[in-house]
Amino acid sequence: MKKTISYLFTIIVILFVVSSLNAQTKPTIGIRGGVGTDINLGLAYGLGINYLLPVSDRSLELGILLFGGKSKESTDIGIHTYNETTEIFVVALMFNYLINYFPETNGVYFISGAGVASIGVEWEEKSQTDISLGTPLPGGGSMQSAEGTTGGIVLNLGVGKSFNNKLDVRIELPMIIIFSTYGGASNVAPSLITTAGYRF
Repeated sequence: MKKTISYLFTIIVILFVVSSLNAQTKPTIGIRGGVGTDINLGLAYGLGINYLLPVSDRSLELGILLFGGKSKESTDIGIHTYNETTEIFVVALMFNYLINYFPETNGVYFISGAGVASIGVEWEEKSQTDISLGTPLPGGGSMQSAEGTTGGIVLNLGVGKSFNNKLDVRIELPMIIIFSTYGGASNVAPSLITTAGYRF
């Protein structure tokens, strides 16, 4: 796992250095944030800062992303109902490849990206009728939980719209792949998020 993260980080740094040597215009700094949902219609949100290097009709964006999500799922098995809650918090180093993106210009552009991440996971399962999960609940039933921090990767696809006032909006589909699982939490977390950004 550590070797995988090291390899991905090295690739990102190399691409960033190469793009710096070939950049035709001055790099800029941007901020962005947004909200959305995951596959279980839970809450997803993100906030980040990035560094942009325009190169011809493409732009290379390196940034730090903070991403969080909380989802709930209910499952009926026989006479028992189980309610699961999963929360994740991600700190990622992201590299996005922006096609046809020109700051301060009206236009549509496309996003393809990848990154390495540190991911905190909290998982909890409760049942008001099943007493076999571990920790008894007041009033009956039981619960179990697991939590921890692990590594992972983030894959990203999206489409954006830039404006001539330094603002832009995006619809993105970040896919978080978690290297370790905790409890019954999934190790793949797809989401849909709408973000807005400003470039200085």
